[in-house]
Amino acid sequence: MLTTKWIGVHQRRIFFLVTLINLLCLAVVTTVSAQRHARKGPARAVSVPKPAGVNFCGEPVPVESGAVAHNLSMALMRNISSQNHLINFRRRAIAQYFPVIEPILKKYRIPDDFKYLAVVESGLKADAVSRKGAMGYWQLMPETADELGLKFNDKVDERKDLLKSTDAACRYLRILYRNLGSWTMVAAAYNGGIGRMQSHMKKQRESNYYFLSMNQETSDYLYKIVAVKEFFQFPGQYLTSNLMASAGNLYERERAEAQARGLIPIDEPEPVGLAIAPKESMELRYETASVDSLLGALSQLKATNAVLFKGEVQAELVKPGKLAVGQTWQFKLTSEVQIGDQKLGKNDVLYAVVDDVDRQTGQLFLRSTKIVSPSEKQPYKLNLICLNTQTGLAGVPLPKADQLKPGGRGWVVDWKVL
Repeated sequence: MLTTKWIGVHQRRIFFLVTLINLLCLAVVTTVSAQRHARKGPARAVSVPKPAGVNFCGEPVPVESGAVAHNLSMALMRNISSQNHLINFRRRAIAQYFPVIEPILKKYRIPDDFKYLAVVESGLKADAVSRKGAMGYWQLMPETADELGLKFNDKVDERKDLLKSTDAACRYLRILYRNLGSWTMVAAAYNGGIGRMQSHMKKQRESNYYFLSMNQETSDYLYKIVAVKEFFQFPGQYLTSNLMASAGNLYERERAEAQARGLIPIDEPEPVGLAIAPKESMELRYETASVDSLLGALSQLKATNAVLFKGEVQAELVKPGKLAVGQTWQFKLTSEVQIGDQKLGKNDVLYAVVDDVDRQTGQLFLRSTKIVSPSEKQPYKLNLICLNTQTGLAGVPLPKADQLKPGGRGWVVDWKVL
């Protein structure tokens, strides 16, 4: 198999996103080279697009924020980790699936970028099914499909019909847009639910998706879509020219190797034609919910204990509440800090409410409701969310049992100002 080494070299790039992508690329290449025989010769430079123009449906992705840049670079890194297989998937998507999806999006006046949502949701597999029962190209739940007029029974499931399911999904997207007014928020609501998104926006008084405190899946969702869009639109800026030129010749070999490494199911059929109305005998189903498993070819990056991000405020837990939404927890500030015109003192008490508990990923989402100074006894509001110092995302790892006991070792949390 052709092994390509790449190190991102891009002079005069002052954006954090580009720097971080280059560092991640270097780390991945180092790991891969230690495990496989690398081709000798000078490393090839890969051009990385300037992030200033990154957007979804014309709505900008605020990559000037360090946390946003980091999250997007991680999503991009996962996308390009198995390049040969993905470039062939891209070719099939453009040739077979997008020509069906794009006219329907246009018919309902929905931005063209939403075709990448289908890629993230199902990997463009008719039989893709989630643990919760969502099915088809657009991963529609039974109750949603029923409301949209799709038929599904023992004999037929129109969620697997590309034409009909896309038409239904577009009608649903229009409903979401009428309620939210932002295509970015529409995509987030497609994943997290409109009720939950409106609740987050109201409680946090924040309308920008990229700065909302949400569960891990919904927090990552737009980054995955934008990363897929970047790869599909600008493959030459992420892949080497030799790799792109040889992709067709290497497809069968790459597919066989991907199967041997367990990246894709051995019994996965080769796509033939366009599955608009799949045969009733098709029984193969795939667990797929995000671009992280797109064609089984995306890497898993292990988290480290390094502190990459730091909040404006640090506070130590003094009185935990229950691990349930709506419960109040108390913290005390570990040092003095100035936030705008407000000066916070050491040992000021921070009251926070639990917005969400994601037990699947072990994440706790907290939001401040007020801060009280022991000396002044005067409460004042300051909108803060807990910050994961390793990822820059909202939400922190659940505290250990001994950290919740009286007299236990302190649990210090970083907080970011909204």
